[in-house]
Amino acid sequence: MTFGKLVLASLALLTPDGRAQVFDTASIKPAKAGVRGYSIRPLPGRLSTSNTTLGMLVAEAYHVYDFQISGGPKWINTDRYDIEAKAEGETKPSEAQLRGMLQKLLAERFSLVVRRETRELPVYALEVGKGGPHFKASTDSEEAPMFRVFQRRQITAARAPLAYLVEALSFLVGRPVVDKTGLEGKYDYKLEWTPDETQVRSDEAAPQVEGNVPSLASALQEQMGLRLQSQKAPVEIVVIDRAEKASVN
Repeated sequence: MTFGKLVLASLALLTPDGRAQVFDTASIKPAKAGVRGYSIRPLPGRLSTSNTTLGMLVAEAYHVYDFQISGGPKWINTDRYDIEAKAEGETKPSEAQLRGMLQKLLAERFSLVVRRETRELPVYALEVGKGGPHFKASTDSEEAPMFRVFQRRQITAARAPLAYLVEALSFLVGRPVVDKTGLEGKYDYKLEWTPDETQVRSDEAAPQVEGNVPSLASALQEQMGLRLQSQKAPVEIVVIDRAEKASVN
């Protein structure tokens, strides 16, 4: 699943007669027992998911992190589904447009009803430490950015803006991270840390780490000269008012 979960307005691809494009066909089936991990793959003109809960699908459809979802019955985080959905027509919707179509699919097949709220919640402010940043701007900024998270214990970046790091940290710590570094441009760096239990999802094995590797907060300070400061700020939340188990086919 990609990072970048800022809340966006629903986007739908319009047909020539002004109707919002929908999936032409959609198969929803219970996931096979014993499968570990999950995937959500927006592909050209279609969406494919494996071993996904409704909670995961809501996060994808509304472009938010899982900690920005509230309400709903307990099964939305336990019952798992495989979905294969294809768009109608010859025009291929973008990834953002597919999210709008997924919203409609969830409303139809799961009777999903949601609303948005803004709540004052704990966040982390990413700031530059007293000694200044310990990484340098990329000298090869014309090439496409490269950003890779490995086993929730290592980040490798080349030609990447700090916005990528902020999004990754939000996912890793389960709390919104706000960029207050004031640093612009693109950067090369490598960050390695020992993940704690809060960074391991329930269906995944803990990553194996060798040697004396610091925690994520300590690694940010020691390796990059950055720090996370706990604060409170307004955060947009998607509240589930209604959800029913899907009709499968």
